[in-house]
Amino acid sequence: MRSHPPRFLRHAAGIALAGLAWFVLVAVAVQGARPEYDWWQAPLSFYLSGPNSLWLRTAYYGLAVAAVLLGVGLWRGLAPSARYVLAPALFVAGGVSLVVTATWPGASPDHAVGDLDAVVHGLSAIASFLFVGVAMLLQSASLHRDPHWRTIAPLLLALAALAFAALWLHALWRELPRGGSQKMVIALYLCWLFVAGWHLRRTPAALDSGA
Repeated sequence: MRSHPPRFLRHAAGIALAGLAWFVLVAVAVQGARPEYDWWQAPLSFYLSGPNSLWLRTAYYGLAVAAVLLGVGLWRGLAPSARYVLAPALFVAGGVSLVVTATWPGASPDHAVGDLDAVVHGLSAIASFLFVGVAMLLQSASLHRDPHWRTIAPLLLALAALAFAALWLHALWRELPRGGSQKMVIALYLCWLFVAGWHLRRTPAALDSGA
């Protein structure tokens, strides 16, 4: 039986869901307020500098908090047989990478940066996608071992695989519109995080981990 109370899980999942919603709302609003960029061509990082960029940075920080809380919440809420030690570590690493990505914006048509800043932003952005993507895949592959997650495990595994495949498609197929393809990847990641957070919030107080 699981002995920990579900209060932490409900609170962690609730804060994570709020962070995800904040990211979506702010990202859409900031892009709408910056007509100088074509959202289909401009990656989201372009909006991290210039007018309203502070709002988007706070949204990135909220997304980072969501990733960390979901990683820790899943570790605490899952049956021992469904846990991967590496998964929460990767979620935390992804969250830290998101903070670095937002704090050191990359270059954009209206914002020049030094070589070091460009390298820091580029590496942290790549790291955030890879860390969170691998964490999603690892965790999704073991969710079927937990009775509470068994019915939703196939959906989360499919979403994680699709998101990771979309990431590599975006990275390797350079002819794709950089803004549109990147935002599709982000949308798939957000879907996984939202579904996981919503289900984590519904974790019962106690389950028979051997069921």
